[in-house]
Amino acid sequence: MTSMLPEISEGFAAASLRGRYGAVRTCHGAQRQTASVGILDFSGDGRFTGTAIANIPGPAFGDRQQVNGTVGGSYDVEANGSGFGTTRSLWTFAGEASSERGATFLITRAATIDGTLTAQEIWFMEDASDPVSGAIHMVRACRHPDGGAFSLASLHGSYGGPGIGHGGYVPAAAVGLGAVRFDGAGGFVGVDMQNLPAGAFAARQNATFDTEAARYEVNPDGTGMIIAPGGQAHLVVMGAKVENGLKVALDYVFITNDLHPPTGNLVLTSVSKRMP
Repeated sequence: MTSMLPEISEGFAAASLRGRYGAVRTCHGAQRQTASVGILDFSGDGRFTGTAIANIPGPAFGDRQQVNGTVGGSYDVEANGSGFGTTRSLWTFAGEASSERGATFLITRAATIDGTLTAQEIWFMEDASDPVSGAIHMVRACRHPDGGAFSLASLHGSYGGPGIGHGGYVPAAAVGLGAVRFDGAGGFVGVDMQNLPAGAFAARQNATFDTEAARYEVNPDGTGMIIAPGGQAHLVVMGAKVENGLKVALDYVFITNDLHPPTGNLVLTSVSKRMP
């Protein structure tokens, strides 16, 4: 139980977590990075389930592997209405033993839907560090709207955002900014401006990379794939709106499958619709 001033209470309860949420899990404090994207379904009465695909180190140095997982667990929202709470869950990934995880969470954005104060964004802070890398993990979850359906048409028009490299070879981190245009039918073009290490120690240079023709996939649950000549990435829609029965993606996150070659970074990219 957190110590809480009465002024912090907003009236949150177990029913505030209900519906489907896109989620991204990030790693902090480790050289060998992991990350995952997935879906969490909250019942509104203390239970949740979900699926994820994790990007983890492979058996050889620099290798990566994508591993599918499932989760089931329980959650409690503190009775003081603050929006703080806890979860206990059991995660199972292909080829690995199941592991129990505990986390503390905070509802960071909410809206009233059908008379119920409903979490639109939740941040989870996992309790234990990773036993192999020593990293700690954070999870951000954003609610998908009720109604409508995801399809290729959910991504249409102009999007842009930053890509951030994690882990790798210090101080040779990679960051970048990218813009893409989706055709709503499975194709896109894009341009990336990346800030990369130059020849001398701590020197930097900007480089531009064009993607003239690439493909994408969107699954019914709001997950999907980026399939480009330069690599592939798993994505999850984090924010959406419903228009004429279609869930239109407003924000999504993707994790590039392979490490960034010059730096060894695992790159996470957050993208928003530029004219929503």
